[in-house]
Amino acid sequence: MPTYWEDLNWIEFQKRVPSEFQTAIIPVGTIEAHGVAPLGTDNIIPIDLVRQISEELKALVCPPIHYGQVRGLAGYPGSISIEESVLLAYAQNVFCSIADWGFRNLIVINGHGGNTQTLKQAAWLAHSKSKIRIMVLDWWTLAYPVCEDVYGQSGGHAGCDETGYVMAIRPETIHPELYKNAMVFNASPAASLYPYPGPVITYKPGEGAPVFDAAKARQYRDGAIARVLDYCRTVLSQWQEMGI
Repeated sequence: MPTYWEDLNWIEFQKRVPSEFQTAIIPVGTIEAHGVAPLGTDNIIPIDLVRQISEELKALVCPPIHYGQVRGLAGYPGSISIEESVLLAYAQNVFCSIADWGFRNLIVINGHGGNTQTLKQAAWLAHSKSKIRIMVLDWWTLAYPVCEDVYGQSGGHAGCDETGYVMAIRPETIHPELYKNAMVFNASPAASLYPYPGPVITYKPGEGAPVFDAAKARQYRDGAIARVLDYCRTVLSQWQEMGI
């Protein structure tokens, strides 16, 4: 069973950190449109990932950061965005405060591409101040090969990968009856669009749209969890071996 930071009292925390837990893990996401998947997709997935891998990594689970930067989809109903400077300061403060309690490692499981660069900067600033070892992981990037294996194509925002993962754990939040092909927009690196003309964003023509297949969804989730866990174990092991 995962051990959650907020479930401990201060006496338990003092006894178990860092003697039992030298690694902390935190899910980070945002709230924005995801086709016919829930607005909270970018939180639902990293929270589940953390739940699945934390025990294996002997990591204490931190309360999530639920909000992030939303730009291209900010115009869609229900999206919530915070400014880049706010996220940078907030994430840096959270990471530094975690480090203050003696953790040696911090794993950040990011669920939203719009957060990536800001989280990297916050991680660097926290590391340079505290020397805690930090990895920031975009889970879907690590799971690219899994998407290719399971769906035979690349994924996308609210595409077969994200929609499939959520479908595997929260099928009641997926609404294929609301889906229409016009929701899919193939993004080009040549253009910046506010808002995107579709809440399902793909990056290769003809690839990445949602696939509403429960069996493939479960297979994809299992593979994504395995890829993220394997990467975390490898990095933690090499950090330990190098003694840095």
